[in-house]
Amino acid sequence: MTLTMARPTGLHSPPRRFQLDFPAKPAALAEVRHAMQDWLRDTPLDDSTAYDVLLATGEACANAIEHGHRGDGGTVRLRAALDAAGMRITVRDRGRWRPPAPGPDPIRGRGLAMIRTLIPEVKITTSDHGTTVEMWTPIPP
Repeated sequence: MTLTMARPTGLHSPPRRFQLDFPAKPAALAEVRHAMQDWLRDTPLDDSTAYDVLLATGEACANAIEHGHRGDGGTVRLRAALDAAGMRITVRDRGRWRPPAPGPDPIRGRGLAMIRTLIPEVKITTSDHGTTVEMWTPIPP
């Protein structure tokens, strides 16, 4: 796993960018969550918004592993950037999306709806080169 946290100039400024490339394996998700949680702790987001970001990001990463890579040995890229207005989070895989199973599943299939409930702006782009989930949330006053 490759983790980068970039800080602007100034000794006590919070890191403005979070970058993590990790193997597309379910076992990596706990470490991804912990790294993101550590970074969020130093941002100006309130606890509730930080939790929503953490939950939505974890779901997007899990989807990238399960639906995008399915054990192909690929890498998922997680990026987050903070500015004065809000936070942008991007989860990108280079895999091929798995078509949903036919028929409704009473237990699964709620991840994207959950992400859209937690994060005000969500854009999902799929192509032959993978899937990108872009999320943006404002910094509450």
